[in-house]
Amino acid sequence: MFALLLLVAYLLPFHVHPFRSYYNDALPILGVLLLAFFLGLKKQWRFVSLSLVPLGMVAWIVLQTVLIPHQDFYDLLFPCTYIALAALAMVLGASLTESDQQRDQFTLTIASVFFIAGVVSVLAQFFQVLDFNVSPYVMYMVHSDSIGRPYANIAQPNQLALILSFALAATYFLHQQNLLERVASIIAIGLLLIGIVLTQSRIGWIIVPAFSVFLWRRSTNEQNIPRLFLLLVPALYFALVFLLPYIVGLFGQTGGSLVEHIGGRSERSVLWKQAWHMAASHPWLGVGWFGFGSEQVKIAADFSSSTYAEHAHNIVLNLAAEIGWPITICLSLGFVWWFWQTCIRHKQSLSTRFAALCLIAATVHSMVEFPLWYAYILLPVAVLMGILHQQRWPAVVTVVSPRLVIPVVLGSVLVMNLMTWDYQRVVAGFNVLRYQKEITEEGKKALVKPAYTFYPEFFDYFRLMQIQPYEGMSARDIAYVEKWTLRFGFVHILNKLAEIYVLNGEPKKAVRMMQTLQRLHPYDYPEYFDYWKAKGVIDPRYQAVVAHIPPRDAP
Repeated sequence: MFALLLLVAYLLPFHVHPFRSYYNDALPILGVLLLAFFLGLKKQWRFVSLSLVPLGMVAWIVLQTVLIPHQDFYDLLFPCTYIALAALAMVLGASLTESDQQRDQFTLTIASVFFIAGVVSVLAQFFQVLDFNVSPYVMYMVHSDSIGRPYANIAQPNQLALILSFALAATYFLHQQNLLERVASIIAIGLLLIGIVLTQSRIGWIIVPAFSVFLWRRSTNEQNIPRLFLLLVPALYFALVFLLPYIVGLFGQTGGSLVEHIGGRSERSVLWKQAWHMAASHPWLGVGWFGFGSEQVKIAADFSSSTYAEHAHNIVLNLAAEIGWPITICLSLGFVWWFWQTCIRHKQSLSTRFAALCLIAATVHSMVEFPLWYAYILLPVAVLMGILHQQRWPAVVTVVSPRLVIPVVLGSVLVMNLMTWDYQRVVAGFNVLRYQKEITEEGKKALVKPAYTFYPEFFDYFRLMQIQPYEGMSARDIAYVEKWTLRFGFVHILNKLAEIYVLNGEPKKAVRMMQTLQRLHPYDYPEYFDYWKAKGVIDPRYQAVVAHIPPRDAP
């Protein structure tokens, strides 16, 4: 059941705004709870010390709500839940792999999921590239003259590239277990490499060679992999990267070349500078968990153009910005030491090497994205970490009564159902704003914050969207818009606050807010510049601001 739910999470084609990965995450969470239910009946738990790390992070995040005044508890609900589930997944991985045989069987389960998900996803990419509409089974990708970046049902090409990298690791493991013959393995590797190239994700540039480097040192219990083959795999990958524009040209389309990828505008470099600035300004406590986006809105006007983001797109800098340097340094160095002890120095079993490859891929991706913020990545990785830790430092068996475990698990499933029901209310509210030009009475009811909800911030967003700028706004209403503009730094929200400032005698704040808008949404800025210029023709207050904001074609 765990494997099936994890597989469906990777292949599910439905992504509903605002948490587009909500159901993709809910399925592996349910799978972990089912594992906990099974282990509760078995009674024998192994509480590996590694699980104390995520639990310590939860404690620190909760402490930050006391030490940092602006921290809101509802923004911490999901991260604390996910991190606590990661601790549970580590315990489950350790507890369900008491023997070498159990470890290999559990690893085989996860590897099989990755392999099937990877192969099916590449086939889905082919449907998208060739403009075959097989929805709802495969997400339809709108076509243009450019090939785009086919994302299968993951709906995000960089995330898909990581899943395909996991599938590469799984191909190695399945071949070593004699479940894939040599020819089938070579075909699968070629197919997966094509899929990674089609995503046009740059993480493959590091992950594919890193796999060959890691496997270069042979293990005593693995089938011999010719080192020439380990050289040919990255060579084939880079050849495909170079040839992609010419291949898609045969279909009358254009594709991004390697030179364009290297020479393009780097939004991440600015995000990293912003994260470094946050960490330098708040070195001990950080700005608070999930505080990167809000802090970015505050400081973006002082940096060059990038993009609005809720994460720094680099796990080390993001942690430094949000929880401070001391804990970040301890976590980073601790992980490096732990990986060395479990995956390099300790005996190289086949399951160890597979898990190590997956960790390498997830770590590389975490340097430029935030994959571990998704449960369908975090939880299987945490399970593998629990298996590795148990293999290196076996934990003793602890007997826990089912009378304690079963009610907690069933209660968690009940809460999941309540959260999903509540999430549908949020979706209904967004649909009202999106599709109803004139909001009906029934629609207005959907936008009102319920007395009890897991997602109060979104209902405050609904209220924010209904506020129109006008002269003479109260200080209380302006403060409300200011607060939620930091939380939702979307382009229309930034523009709304700038208009509120200009209409209420705060032209300097309006100028800075428009500078912020240009820095965080440079591609949308020309439209808003034209809007302000048109307003300036009939209102000199707007014209005074236009004279000091970035030009229409600002980079």
